[in-house]
Amino acid sequence: MGDYDSDEEKSQVEKLRYAKVPRGMFVSGWDDDADELIEEDKNPQASIERMILWAVNENRMSEVREILKLDADTVNARDNDGYTPLHRACYNNFVDIAKVLLQHHANPNARTELGWTPLHSACKWNNSDCAQLLLQFGADVNAESDGQQTPLHITATVSNCRNTATVLLLNRNIQAQTLNNSEETAAVIARRTGMSYPIFEIGHEAYDCETGLID
Repeated sequence: MGDYDSDEEKSQVEKLRYAKVPRGMFVSGWDDDADELIEEDKNPQASIERMILWAVNENRMSEVREILKLDADTVNARDNDGYTPLHRACYNNFVDIAKVLLQHHANPNARTELGWTPLHSACKWNNSDCAQLLLQFGADVNAESDGQQTPLHITATVSNCRNTATVLLLNRNIQAQTLNNSEETAAVIARRTGMSYPIFEIGHEAYDCETGLID
């Protein structure tokens, strides 16, 4: 799994805890200025929880698998802002790692300090494959963060969000007319932020209908 001490008396967990690993980049506080809020963890080897966060962020599948094998609870590790390994995988569009985490019972609806779910993180960067995967594993397509921002609202802030918007809007549970705390729908945001606005017509209230038995 890496270059570790050969001391047989150390447990595998301890080797992971104290292994010499390169510095990784920790991304936290993923709001509209997320790309300016990258925080470097200068000591990811300090704990196994920080190790898995580092490994996910560096796309180290073998390390992620071994850490989960040694301590399955690390799937729920969190950084200082509440982001989990799954948030990081979906932020980076590491679909294979996200799948492994979900198969190890990562919570697809885990919340950060600001109320972001992994789906919000995927939508921030138009990572439609991760968004689709999360929905298959039970992610709440209408989850609201602080500010009442749904994943669709976050998607609408991305100028080229066609793929992810389509994934969300075709979900049977989507509530496209939800208002955020500025009393805006996602479509209103999309109209002023990019060229993908026509996609949001899928969620227009005119297409909503109720079905039932006809007398």
